Amino acid sequence: MRIAGPAGCPVAPSQAHPDRVKATHPVLRLPIEVTKLGKVTDSTYVITVRGLAGPWVRAAFDDVEISTADDTTLLRSTGTDQAALYGLLRRIQDLGLELLDVHLEPA
Repeated sequence: MRIAGPAGCPVAPSQAHPDRVKATHPVLRLPIEVTKLGKVTDSTYVITVRGLAGPWVRAAFDDVEISTADDTTLLRSTGTDQAALYGLLRRIQDLGLELLDVHLEPA
């Protein structure tokens, strides 16, 4: 089996990884504060995207309150932690929507 190297040049499998690259890496130990579960907030994340949400966008965000204003769509998610927020942002990116604003409204 041959593997393509730089500029498409064939490279033998034994040469695919240079000697300076190690197969195993040391385990990264994080402080306990970093590894704690995300804090769920009582506040509401409001995400604004350009354009009006059609049925396929509404179906992708069935767990979020959706409203429209002018030529933008507002997504409101209450009681969300940061991991869920990043999940929402990933869905926005996957759908190719243009993100305009993200902010946290106090409870």
